Amino acid sequence: MGKPPQPGAPVHPAQAPEDLDLLEQTVSLEGPLPERRDAYGLEPLEIPLDWVLEGEPRAREKPLASSTDGTAAAFMWDCTSGRFQWEYAAEQIVHIVQGCAMVEIAGVSRRLQAGDTHVFPGGSRFRWSVPDYVRAVGFRLRAPAGGSLGRRIQEALGAPWRARRTRPD
Repeated sequence: MGKPPQPGAPVHPAQAPEDLDLLEQTVSLEGPLPERRDAYGLEPLEIPLDWVLEGEPRAREKPLASSTDGTAAAFMWDCTSGRFQWEYAAEQIVHIVQGCAMVEIAGVSRRLQAGDTHVFPGGSRFRWSVPDYVRAVGFRLRAPAGGSLGRRIQEALGAPWRARRTRPD
């Protein structure tokens, strides 16, 4: 890679960020691609109407990667302003990359802003308040079929860390 351009130096027209976004959206080794609605390729994600508490929040999501067994997945997510509740069927780890939001559970609130990471336990229900816009990358962690990962590891290893029963001599 070459040196980065000096501040104030002219940028080649093909290197302008908006041109690169458009190029990424429309060109592929397989041929032309249909133009996407946004630079990230996010698709609408429905927030059930009975979860919406205020405003008209619009969420979008894009799968980024997933494990072969389906127990882990990475995604990008964004949402416009509004208040809503969200139920987490599986544990999620979310890292905010743009904007901010307040999340609340059992009367305890936390402000999440760019650079913050938060864990949402599976089975929990959080209330989100998005003042303007928030974008995040996250990871969903599901228990594999046949039980939790921890239990499967424990069974495979014979649980050596547990006290074993000893027989009296």
